[in-house]
Amino acid sequence: MSSSVFANLGHVMRSRDPSVDQRRAARDLVDMVSHITADGRTHGVRIINISPLGLMCRTEELLTLSGRVLIWLPVLKDRRALVRWSEEGRIGLEFVEPIPTAGYDAMMALIPPRRTAW
Repeated sequence: MSSSVFANLGHVMRSRDPSVDQRRAARDLVDMVSHITADGRTHGVRIINISPLGLMCRTEELLTLSGRVLIWLPVLKDRRALVRWSEEGRIGLEFVEPIPTAGYDAMMALIPPRRTAW
């Protein structure tokens, strides 16, 4: 068998989800109940991962959110964000302004970590 077959297996170690490699900041796995306010209505969500730049959350409600929303976070309260994607009960948000390091650290001290991915 040719050794060239095994020469480049780096692709095997990469995630099958190409967006993982495109993130600008590492995400922290969390498990926290919160809420999103959009168009004057509030919707319950469970935050799954978060970074200073954005987050991913799940909801059981049938939502097709778009545009600007407010997401409630510990310490930071209502934080303005843009909906970047929505798919099968998951929503990806990008914060309008990144969370400063001190605020992010204070918030993370109050959020229970999650050890497993969904």
